[in-house]
Amino acid sequence: MNVTKTTRIRSIAVALTIPLVLVLFTTDAECAEAGQKSSDELLLDIMGLHSELVTNETFLAQAKMLGAYLEAAQPLEESKKINIYAKVLDILSKIKGSPIGTQAIAEEEQAVAEQKPLEEEKQEAKSVYQPGAALLEIFKIDPDKKEIPDLPVIRTYWKRDLAYSGSFLVPDRFSEVGSRSYYLAKFSFYYEAKQSGKYGFTILHDENNGCELKIGDVKIVTAAPKATSAQGVCKLEKGFHRVEFGLGSQIRIFFGYDKPSGTGASFEVKILTPGGFDAAPITKDMMLLKADQKKAGQVDRGRRAKRKPLPYIDY
Repeated sequence: MNVTKTTRIRSIAVALTIPLVLVLFTTDAECAEAGQKSSDELLLDIMGLHSELVTNETFLAQAKMLGAYLEAAQPLEESKKINIYAKVLDILSKIKGSPIGTQAIAEEEQAVAEQKPLEEEKQEAKSVYQPGAALLEIFKIDPDKKEIPDLPVIRTYWKRDLAYSGSFLVPDRFSEVGSRSYYLAKFSFYYEAKQSGKYGFTILHDENNGCELKIGDVKIVTAAPKATSAQGVCKLEKGFHRVEFGLGSQIRIFFGYDKPSGTGASFEVKILTPGGFDAAPITKDMMLLKADQKKAGQVDRGRRAKRKPLPYIDY
C-alpha cells in the first residue's frame, strides 16, 4: 500500500466511531455482497459513509478503537482485508439507519463531567517539585512599543538565591540582547507555603531598574524606578504557589569598557513568613521547579548514572 492510501486509512480510522466489539461479532454472511468489491472500492464506500456520520457525536465516541482495527488490517492479504473492510462498511450502514438516543448522549456527557475532576485530581497527584533553581527568561524590549515579545532572547536556569549585584544577569551573553538595549528578566518558580497566613515580600533594587512580583495572577509588589525598595503583603494557603519576579532594566556600557558596567541589574527579594521574626532572603532552596513523576524519575536516574540531569521546567 502506498503512502497516500495509508494516510487516507489513518484519517478515516481516527474519525470513525464504531465500537470494536460490534465489528468482531459481525458475520461473514452479512458482508457477502460487499465482499465482491476490492479493498480500494470498499475503502471509498467507507469514506462516503464517514462523511455523513462525522458530525454526529454518538459516532465519535470510540474512534480510537476502530482506528486500531482498520490499521491492523493494512498489512494483511487482499482477501482478509476485503473481509474486514466489508464488516466495517456493514456496521456503518446499520448505524446510519438507527435512531440516535438522546438519553444515551446525556448520560455520556454526565459521565464525562463526573470524570473530569477525578482526572484533574489524578494529574495533580503526579506533580513533584524539586528545589534549587528558577527558570530565567530574558526578553528584549522596544521602549516605544512597551510590549513583551512572545519568545525570550535568553532562556536558562537561575541556580542561585533570588538576588544579584551587577550590571547584567548573564554577563557573557549580553551581546544577544544588545548594547544599550532595554530588557525584561522574568524569574519563574514555585514556592511552598508551609502554613496558611499572611506573607510579606520586600524588594530591594537599584534605582535604575524596576521590579514586580506576582503570585499566581496577582501583583503583590511593584517597585518603580528611582525608588530603592518596595513591600507587599498577601494571604497564602498552605501548599505550592507559582511565583513570577520581573526586573526591567537597560544594558549600560560606559565609555572605555567593552562589557556592561554599573549596578543596573542589582536586586534582592526577601520574605517574611507567618510567625517569622524578620524578613529573610529567598534562597535557591526555597525556589522549586515542577515536573511530573516520569520526568522526575528520568532526572533521578541520570544523577545516579552521573549523567547531566534533564531539566525541570514548567511553562
